[in-house]
Amino acid sequence: MTTFTEADEAYRKAIEAPGRYLLDAFECANSVAEVNLNGTDITQAVLLRLKSFMWCQEQIKNELGKVYAAPAADFFVETICFFLKVALTKLDPTLTVMSEKNIVRKRGSLRPDISIWRGDNLVVAIECKTQLGWNRDGWLSDFEDREIKLSANFPCAQIFLLVLTGSNWGGFGDDIRVGKQFFVLLKNASPARFEISFLEDFICHPIEMLITEILDKTKF
Repeated sequence: MTTFTEADEAYRKAIEAPGRYLLDAFECANSVAEVNLNGTDITQAVLLRLKSFMWCQEQIKNELGKVYAAPAADFFVETICFFLKVALTKLDPTLTVMSEKNIVRKRGSLRPDISIWRGDNLVVAIECKTQLGWNRDGWLSDFEDREIKLSANFPCAQIFLLVLTGSNWGGFGDDIRVGKQFFVLLKNASPARFEISFLEDFICHPIEMLITEILDKTKF
């Protein structure tokens, strides 16, 4: 007679798959010969991976009768970290990409979603948000407060804000930092809803723009 433990083995393996295949994913991504910062190839790869995650969560909701899907925030950070590691390894191997690392060895210090280092020197911090509707009136002051704290320890470091979608909040407006320091990948659309065949029409600020800014700000 089959037990639940035996019956669930295939699903456990599916849950383990991202960890099992991460090195393979890096190997495949590193096989891409050229990082083209004038296109949207990396942006599309990011958005399609997010779309796959959200599709999976939607199936879980439907089958289990869940009201809410698992938050996409952590997966978004992991995805951006993955592609930045691949791109910057090719474009500037002196840079190291980390995630959620304390900027100094002190309890309570800033721990950016993504940080980029040259040796022991922090050169870039990136805050990643899926959307800003939850903090539509406070996101800017929060960001600028983090910017001040960052510069107190690393005066030459640059901090960026990367938002997944423009849905549910008013956007960056006419702030001069848009496209230079503030980026939103998708226009007013959810990663779970855009049509793949029209993906280019949904892109606002390609992540290639952010990578270009990172390289510019980290020149020797």
